[in-house]
Order: sequence, then C-alpha cells, then structure tokens
Amino acid sequence: MKKVEEKALIFSTFTSVLLSFAVVIGAVALITLRTKQNRDYDEKWKDYDECGV
Repeated sequence: MKKVEEKALIFSTFTSVLLSFAVVIGAVALITLRTKQNRDYDEKWKDYDECGV
C-alpha cells in the first residue's frame, strides 16, 4: 500500500509542477503578444501623431 501512495504523491507533485510551468509559459506568451501588438499599433499610427490628426 505504501508504494501506491508514493506513486500517487509523485504523480500529483509532477502534475502540479507541470501545470505551474504551463501557467508561467502562458503568462509570458500573453505578455509578449500584448507588447508586440502595442508596438505594432504605435508604429502604424506614429506618422499621424506627428501631423496632428
């Protein structure tokens, strides 16, 4: 019975760590995407800001 509990604990720990990494990677990807979109938007309208429109 101890072996089964040990395996369940290891599996649970591994799953938690894997999900944590997935959340961190997702957050970094979201921040990167938002930054790129904002930079592209600013670049698109940069010329219009200079002319006062």
